[in-house]
Amino acid sequence: MKTIICDRERPTTIGDVICDGGFQYRLDFSWAKWPEELKGVHVLNGCFDEDGNLYVATEDKKHPVVVFSSEGEYLKSIGEGLFAKAHSVFLTPAETILVADTSVNYHVIREITFDGKLVRDFGTLGQPGDSGYDFNYLEVLKKEGRVPEDPVWNKSAEKNARLDSVKKLGTPFCRPCSMVMNEAGEYFAADGYGNAAVHMFHPDGTYDCSWGGPGSEPGKFRLVHDVRLDEKGRVWVSDRENKRVQVFTQEGELIAVIAGNLMRIGAVWIEGEYAYIGELDGGVTIVDMDFNMKAQLGCKGSVIHAHGITADKNGNIYVFTNKKNENNILRLVRE
Repeated sequence: MKTIICDRERPTTIGDVICDGGFQYRLDFSWAKWPEELKGVHVLNGCFDEDGNLYVATEDKKHPVVVFSSEGEYLKSIGEGLFAKAHSVFLTPAETILVADTSVNYHVIREITFDGKLVRDFGTLGQPGDSGYDFNYLEVLKKEGRVPEDPVWNKSAEKNARLDSVKKLGTPFCRPCSMVMNEAGEYFAADGYGNAAVHMFHPDGTYDCSWGGPGSEPGKFRLVHDVRLDEKGRVWVSDRENKRVQVFTQEGELIAVIAGNLMRIGAVWIEGEYAYIGELDGGVTIVDMDFNMKAQLGCKGSVIHAHGITADKNGNIYVFTNKKNENNILRLVRE
């Protein structure tokens, strides 16, 4: 196992242009042209299709998956009535869309067509896994005279308590966060707000195996927020509240831990020779496929609030901020 420490000295503020290690980007909040009824909606993650259209997950139940053209024009929305809180979008090699639902009561990842029709569910709708997760765990701790410690980044005692309630690697799913498919048709899922697991499924949708469990030691997780595959078939896992990315084989063997001067990890996007690590608290760290750190962009508290991240074919990065701002999709234009 390799340990990679990202240790750039980061600035305290940023301007309209950010640069490090030969990577330079201009911040652009004007790319997405939202229809009036969707302005200010929370956007959580997204990805591009082969034609350059961007599919994004939103918290709007009537418009859970919104599609933009390559020029940022609104095209359509799909999936109405299927999701309580769409959290991620992945376009599969089988020409379907995987959307994780992180709402309190759904506990499923849904596979839908490009027309928004349900293909199948992973997990059982309304039935959480057995990780021990308790949405109201803060009240339990208060009655016992215990209050969870505030970490450096996440100051919410309520949210920290919920993570503390996860006692073991549970069965799929408990508020899952994302799912991807490899070229063989196998599925890998990040589970999630109420579990501490990566799950693998066979091409027919049946469950195969899991790895992880709650904790801070290598191979364990504290909020598995995103999962991605690189061209070598390695599984990159955003271990959000541990502020690190862990890389595994598809059998769950730990290959590398990327840590150091990182903020909470919202998601990773892998394009060609680089992995773009989106940091929820204000930045993007770039590493190559040999795990060499190339750049650390942004700073704590900046507008680069990377809950989700993707990139287009021209190398421009798109950050999904999950915040109400000018239009909630920040484009980092490569210069």
